[in-house]
Amino acid sequence: MDRFPKESVNHYILEKLHLTNDSKVDDILKITNDLCGLQATGTFEPYVYLFSRKKGFRKEELDKELYKTKSLLKVRGMRNTMFIVPKIDAPLIHKATNYLKENRFEGFFNYSDFIRKEYDELESKVLQVLKNESLTAAEIKKRIDSDRNISIIISLMCDKLLLVRDKAPNGWKDRRNTYTLMKNNFPDLNFQDAEEIKAIQSLLLRYIKSYGPVTEQDIAWWTGLTKTKVKNAIDSIQPHIERINLFDEIHYIEKSDLESFKNISPQKTPIINLLANLDPYLMGYKNRKRFIHDAIYDFVFDRSGNATTTILLDGIVIGIWDFQSKPDPIVKILLFESQTKEILNDIKKQAKLIGEFILEQDVKVQKCSNPEPLTKRSAGTFMRPLKNC
Repeated sequence: MDRFPKESVNHYILEKLHLTNDSKVDDILKITNDLCGLQATGTFEPYVYLFSRKKGFRKEELDKELYKTKSLLKVRGMRNTMFIVPKIDAPLIHKATNYLKENRFEGFFNYSDFIRKEYDELESKVLQVLKNESLTAAEIKKRIDSDRNISIIISLMCDKLLLVRDKAPNGWKDRRNTYTLMKNNFPDLNFQDAEEIKAIQSLLLRYIKSYGPVTEQDIAWWTGLTKTKVKNAIDSIQPHIERINLFDEIHYIEKSDLESFKNISPQKTPIINLLANLDPYLMGYKNRKRFIHDAIYDFVFDRSGNATTTILLDGIVIGIWDFQSKPDPIVKILLFESQTKEILNDIKKQAKLIGEFILEQDVKVQKCSNPEPLTKRSAGTFMRPLKNC
């Protein structure tokens, strides 16, 4: 019998990631910091990540930190993916993952008909247009009167930290961004002084602290860094971490967490969570057998490893969920195995709460069946797993 049962490890990580009632806090900056950032691939998902973790979360709280106090900002980071990160951590994350962005920049010229001179000219025009304004990509394109794909130019300029994504014109569900100059919004941020090696070491320590115990494979997956960079960084931070054998694999955990980890025990009352797609609990690991059975894996993760909306029982995936606003506001739930009446009622209660948070109106809960594997569907369908239910 394993010294650390799966149930105990799951409870330990649920606690660390603020997914138990006892671990929920009132500080969204702490939550964002403890998760090493909120993946911001989608528009509304970061709000749902916080809804699942903060007591009484209101959408305007995240908007305030992003656009008023500016304690948070959106940058491309781990896995070359957009993240909302604490302002204080942005330089470290940028430096640790910058070579991923540099590769993206160089790849742009290899796989498009742009030449460097044309890019430089458009970059200069965009900077001039945004000198004292915040505009959408469509507004920028109109101002510089170009028939070229300005959106990709703007995206690359954000990668270079010339621009930063600002408030969406029509609220939290609007998939558009406005853009402004980084130096105007964050004049005190210094992205130049950090050293890449030290930045990677710091990032790994932060990740291990937040998500540990983790494997070397988990680290490489979550960061997007090469195995060589990861291995070198692990070797250099050995004094701060411990190796433990967990589920027949070597895992790493921060030394200061080892004692609390050894004393973990399963939660006595069931813990139920409804998580948005790409939630950190699922996306934080490459090795996922701890929280999902092989038989349902293809219904939860697509071919690229993207996680859909999930229902957890004690940290283990037992179902998926979805929502629709028209013709009627509904939250759909699908369970892979039958559950007790008490568990089902709790799931329905939470489904109603999360549905009303997203749709901002009263919703009904509907059970679904016969899902189609995400691995057999087109890219992006992980965002709406029960659309055709």
